[in-house]
Amino acid sequence: MRTVDLSVNWLLYGLYLLGSFGLFGFASMLDSGTVTISVMCYALIGASIFSLLLALFDKRFVHIDRAGISYSLGLSTHYIVTEDIEQIQRKRFFILTVLLVKKQSGEVKSFYSWSLSEAGFTKAEQLLASK
Repeated sequence: MRTVDLSVNWLLYGLYLLGSFGLFGFASMLDSGTVTISVMCYALIGASIFSLLLALFDKRFVHIDRAGISYSLGLSTHYIVTEDIEQIQRKRFFILTVLLVKKQSGEVKSFYSWSLSEAGFTKAEQLLASK
């Protein structure tokens, strides 16, 4: 079966974790308010590592095939059938690639922190067009 799998944007996660560790290091140099910033840094680092682990164990994914788009954020799998999809778009902002799926109902579903090449996007468009 022909499927386009979106991959984790490792550069985005790496920069995010580097920034979180940098903020944590900066907070440890301050005298006041370090407990609040430290707790926030621990929460940010923990959430991003948890998200990465879910992606590594295939519990968090985005797949595009002829039937539509299936995705999971970690707990359950959701589907957007091809008949409900009006348009898909790929937007790039520096290192961030956002896949936007516009449904017939006007609702837009956005997929952040995933990497999708131009060739992969073209293949996904072709798969969804071949209803």
